[in-house]
Amino acid sequence: MIKIFDNFINDPYLITGFFDKYVIEGHLQFSFQNKGNEDETHPHSFTSSINEKDFIVPLVYDLYKKCNQLLLEPNINIHRWHANIYPSGFDGSIHTDSDYSTPTYLYCVSPWKAEWGGEFIVYDENKEAKEVASFKQDRLIVFDGKYPHRATAPTRVSSLLRTTIAFQTEILEK
Repeated sequence: MIKIFDNFINDPYLITGFFDKYVIEGHLQFSFQNKGNEDETHPHSFTSSINEKDFIVPLVYDLYKKCNQLLLEPNINIHRWHANIYPSGFDGSIHTDSDYSTPTYLYCVSPWKAEWGGEFIVYDENKEAKEVASFKQDRLIVFDGKYPHRATAPTRVSSLLRTTIAFQTEILEK
């Protein structure tokens, strides 16, 4: 269900630059609402959702190019990216990204220590936890967006925001 790619971008200056400028300094507008899937009515993180025309943001563009190389099906397209931030103690809710089988790419941005938690959990159709991935900076987690999933918040000993960039895909008409 989950595939993990560590050291995916392997450019600490690019990653830190994005985190500092777009998250800490607030150059991305975050709101408490779910913009990842319009069918979901309840919020599950502080989200900034950007349409594909805005993939030019540093780090996002690099991720977009590399994730496109992982797409195995010619009729699947990355159509949206969004950033999610989770403060300490704020767990995400269980949600899906699509109604059909298509990959979602979740990239871990924040500098991190294992003791801070922030795990990512994928559930089966009955909402039983099936796989867990630890949060680790510069890690790409690939999973099927039709399965329910959620993020856990940083523990109270972390002062950082758990920040991810997600790419959602869609099946193009054949």
